[in-house]
Amino acid sequence: MIEHIVPQRYQGVWRRTLLTAPEVYDDRTLVLWMQTARWHADLRIPADRPDCSGCTSLAECSRAQLLCLLKQEGFAGITTVNGTSCEWRRQMDYHPKGWRDRGEMAFSTCTRALDEYGIEADYAERWERDPASDQSGWVARSSSAAGPVLWLRSGKRFMLARPRAMDATETLAIWSRASANRASIEELRRLADFEISYGVITGDDGCILHSTLPWRELQSVVLPKNWSIDCAVGDLASGACLG
Repeated sequence: MIEHIVPQRYQGVWRRTLLTAPEVYDDRTLVLWMQTARWHADLRIPADRPDCSGCTSLAECSRAQLLCLLKQEGFAGITTVNGTSCEWRRQMDYHPKGWRDRGEMAFSTCTRALDEYGIEADYAERWERDPASDQSGWVARSSSAAGPVLWLRSGKRFMLARPRAMDATETLAIWSRASANRASIEELRRLADFEISYGVITGDDGCILHSTLPWRELQSVVLPKNWSIDCAVGDLASGACLG
């Protein structure tokens, strides 16, 4: 039996159109949130992300490029809804900050727009549903040379999340050094080695449209063969942080 089913009106792909907070007005960052009946994935790419068109891997990125890439954000995990309160329990987190991600939610009457008001922090976000998604989400898992991959699918859209190969203690230590400008370039590469990608399904394959690894954009990917409807996906359902 599946527990904590997210109401269907939440399910699908949402694009953030506006963030407001004290001294913040942001309508330029690309923010995409895919929600199934249990799982979520979220990708956030700043509008001023550097041009990495000459790079094909993190090994080819300069220190300046890596520092700019590390301004991206994203996460994936289990979502729970209690009344009008929604919590995103992050099991993978590009930049973990140690606080709960909880929002008070208000849908428009047609459920194509959604307003989120921060509970743990002072902010407001406006979300709009992507018409190319639908409210029947699918989940899959695969393995890659870089580690385990969580896949979500909604209509003709998919997202994948593959965390960096570090435990939480090491991740936080290197983030601390990076914030103080004391991390080595190899440590910066290890931090940036975290993929969250969003794309469109074309036949049996997918094409990545947006990714935390810019050179992955417009690449074709082989989609999983075995999708499940909101089933637990191996160890990713344990609640352990994989960030």
